[in-house]
Amino acid sequence: MNRDSEAQLLDFCACQQAAFEQAAWLESKPIPPNEMAAICLFLSGTDWYGYSEKLVNLAETLLPGCSQKLGSLLRDLRFDALRFSSQLKRQLRHA
Repeated sequence: MNRDSEAQLLDFCACQQAAFEQAAWLESKPIPPNEMAAICLFLSGTDWYGYSEKLVNLAETLLPGCSQKLGSLLRDLRFDALRFSSQLKRQLRHA
């Protein structure tokens, strides 16, 4: 995951936290499905974002079987969970 992709995902996730629309997660272009699925699974495991069950279902729709291999998916994407989480929380506080 590159910085441009991360920035797009941060903006998208911040908007969705306030007004969640499942269809938007499935139609999010140009974010690749594997990145979107990883973000869905990551956020579903947090205690502060919300929509946990919906996010898991979205992840499985985007990338079937991904919930069983989250660790390898995040490693393959070089996803920095701490960085993403910190930046998203900051963005949500200032929204």
